[in-house]
Amino acid sequence: MLAFAAFIGLVAAAPSAPAADPSIIGSWKIVEAVPAPWTRPENHAAAAGEGKGLMHLVITFTPTAVNSKFKLFSCKRRVLYEPVDLQVDALFQGNLPEPNPAAVAARMGFPKGDIASVDVRCINAKFTFHFRDPDTAMFNLNRVVYTLKRQ
Repeated sequence: MLAFAAFIGLVAAAPSAPAADPSIIGSWKIVEAVPAPWTRPENHAAAAGEGKGLMHLVITFTPTAVNSKFKLFSCKRRVLYEPVDLQVDALFQGNLPEPNPAAVAARMGFPKGDIASVDVRCINAKFTFHFRDPDTAMFNLNRVVYTLKRQ
């Protein structure tokens, strides 16, 4: 418990992020699901089929919880948000294909330079959401890249 309190204290004492950094707080809807760029061609059909199951799902992030009809995105307590700026080669846990992950990220609509992201940690899961812009975020689940739009 002391370690958790120390972590919260460090987060609270950290310098504030620039005003342009997007926030995940609010309601978001999954508007697109496509096979991840690192998915092998023979697995594209399965990934596309899996992605359809979460289309139009709404995920609401509050300061203290994550709410969704999909159990994996439901976190009623102990949610932690950690903003982080990631280099392009670190997006999606470093899975963007070589030799040029920056070109792949650009095709996905990400701006040049570091990408504003937020780690969302719950008891049951951890996800990293990468922002294309303040109202568009992307994440990976099971070889599918989902695009969320702020509602």
